[in-house]
Parts: sequence; structure tokens; C-alpha cells
Amino acid sequence: MITSFFPGRVRLRAAVFKDQKVVEAAKAILQSSPAVKSVVHNPVTGSVLLEYDVDKVPMDKLTPLAPFFLKLQREAICYSAKKQEVILKMLDELKSIVATW
Repeated sequence: MITSFFPGRVRLRAAVFKDQKVVEAAKAILQSSPAVKSVVHNPVTGSVLLEYDVDKVPMDKLTPLAPFFLKLQREAICYSAKKQEVILKMLDELKSIVATW
């Protein structure tokens, strides 16, 4: 799921990111944070590039995302439209984490 990470930049890739409804919900959550510079989605490859301000989101704030992304990865590995609602509900957890940024 996380294909590359550098401070200030994270790329995610999974079939779930080909689902426009899931991506739009995630983008809305991420873009609500002033720490997020940009969220770029490629629906063909199912990738999302997140760029953020390193000064506003140091590593200790990213650490709580690890369990979230592990849970998301379990749901996204064999993604189908049937899992959409489960993943959309999971995004509420992401919303509460991003709110602390």
C-alpha cells in the first residue's frame, strides 16, 4: 500500500484507490488539514500522492497512522465494491487523526 515515503511525501497504491468515492472522501479529509500541501490521485494506477508540511506533521504525528494503514491494507488487498462501505467508515478514524495535525 505505501510504495514510497520521504518526509513531506507519501505515495500509496492499491486497488481501493481506483474507487472514486473512497478517494474523494479521503481527499476531503486530508485537504481539510492546513498541513497538507497537495493530494494527487491517479485513478488508472490506483495511486495517491500526499505532500505535507514536515514542520506541521513531524514523525511523532505520523506514527498513529501506522495501525490505520495496516487495517486499511487488510481491507484493500482484495478490494471489491462490497468493501466500499467498510472503508468509508474507516475513514472516520483517519479524520480524527488528521484533525490533530
